[in-house]
Amino acid sequence: MRGRFYNEPENEEEFDECSSEIDEATENQENSINLDENTEIFTENDEKNEEFGEKDVKEESSQAMPINEYLDMARRVQADFDNFRRHAAENVKRAKLEGQASVIEVFLPCLDTFKEAKKSITDEVVLKGVEMIENKINDALKELGVEKINSIGEVYNPHIHNVIAVMRDDEKENDIILDEYQAGYKFNDKVLRYAKVIVNKRED
Repeated sequence: MRGRFYNEPENEEEFDECSSEIDEATENQENSINLDENTEIFTENDEKNEEFGEKDVKEESSQAMPINEYLDMARRVQADFDNFRRHAAENVKRAKLEGQASVIEVFLPCLDTFKEAKKSITDEVVLKGVEMIENKINDALKELGVEKINSIGEVYNPHIHNVIAVMRDDEKENDIILDEYQAGYKFNDKVLRYAKVIVNKRED
């Protein structure tokens, strides 16, 4: 008589029942294994998706940063160009005014000769012609921004007048300009040449 490690089926019906139980247990085990494999696959896919998502975000941020830098660079270049253009326009304007001032300064002594010439002209017709030429020149200088400084009868102003002599006139106030030796001129509200004047000084 041999030993039995488990209960052997005594007949055919019990054998079929045992076979069914074994098949069911095997199927459950296979299903469990498949479920674990599917779970691992889903977990691996999720991890890959998360990894790909992080890569996409990093790539987008890495692409966005250079664009912002290019925009900042373009703004700086535009600002620098605007400043350059403004400075260039100011330099051109200043150079133009300085050139005009230089020409006018050279031309001013010619105006002084009209004053001396009129003193020696006795013919009224000639005198009138000289005065007409002088007035035309003064009008042209006004259009350029040149203005004659008022002197005779005005109060002495050190910012526009240069005193070369003093005289005494008791009928007039102190610091009143009695005479003008040389006319002064301003160009664009700046003194181009100071007026040389004689000022009244009384003894009080």
